[in-house]
Amino acid sequence: MVNEGSSRARRIRDGARIGVILAVASLVNYLAWLGWDQERDVEPDGSLSGPYQPWQVAGLVVVMGILAAVSGRRGHPWIGTISVAGVMWVSWSVNALFSDNSGLWVVGAAALLPAVFFGVGLVAFLTPLRKTAGREGRRAE
Repeated sequence: MVNEGSSRARRIRDGARIGVILAVASLVNYLAWLGWDQERDVEPDGSLSGPYQPWQVAGLVVVMGILAAVSGRRGHPWIGTISVAGVMWVSWSVNALFSDNSGLWVVGAAALLPAVFFGVGLVAFLTPLRKTAGREGRRAE
């Protein structure tokens, strides 16, 4: 019984540790790719766009995918999904709250919430399946 309790405590401690690491990595990811850019671009027709360029969003998504895959391979897809997607969504929402004068940031946050959780979750939960499938393929040879 004592072993089972210490094993459970260790799993909880490991899960909390990876959750914090992924949350910090997700915040750094957001700040590195999007958090610094607040300037809107003026298009030739006079309309405003941005503030983000496609390369910034692509970089953010690639790193989020890597973080999600790491959490899945380490056996913590739930923790990874909540940490990576949650911190990214909160970071974007807080930034948008203070930089958007139109009030439309709420619409963006509502659209981003299911998209970011679905995308990160999909990668986090499918990564262990890919790892297992690769091992089975090598055994058959």
